[in-house]
Amino acid sequence: MTGAPKEIDQPKIVILGIGNLLLKDEGLGIHFVRMLNQDDLDYANVEIIDGGLCPEFVSFIEDAYKLIIVDAIKGGKEPGTVYCFRLDDVKIDLPVTLSSHQMSVIDSLRLLKLMGREPRDTVIIGVEPKDIDYGLELSPEVKARLVELKRIVAEEVEKVDFLLRFANS
Repeated sequence: MTGAPKEIDQPKIVILGIGNLLLKDEGLGIHFVRMLNQDDLDYANVEIIDGGLCPEFVSFIEDAYKLIIVDAIKGGKEPGTVYCFRLDDVKIDLPVTLSSHQMSVIDSLRLLKLMGREPRDTVIIGVEPKDIDYGLELSPEVKARLVELKRIVAEEVEKVDFLLRFANS
């Protein structure tokens, strides 16, 4: 993700990788954010978070303008299929059920919505897993999609910059 450095006063964009590194393709989100952290990003307003297995990320994203979640998504299609959808595409107005030990990503987003602190825009990007068994490596089908995920995330980051320039002109 290259481009001109952003001003510090630009709205915060959070890229949140979620997953379990011990379960092959389930670790997609973590592999992805680790890859991004190795890149030379020049966006002052982008924060990359390794969410691991702990989706209680509310405190990390409550002041974000945009949230981009990267995770393995079981949608029933071929392994390696890339999914990209907005939070509005997911029904989150179901009764809130919270556990004292673990909340789902949707529960965390519900909590932010109830508090009136949800990001203005939330995008969920994922890949259909092939293998969720013990192991540290992504399957070839999922690993082959990392570059495409990076392109999609870069486009989502650029959209914020474009919309703000358009709104201020």
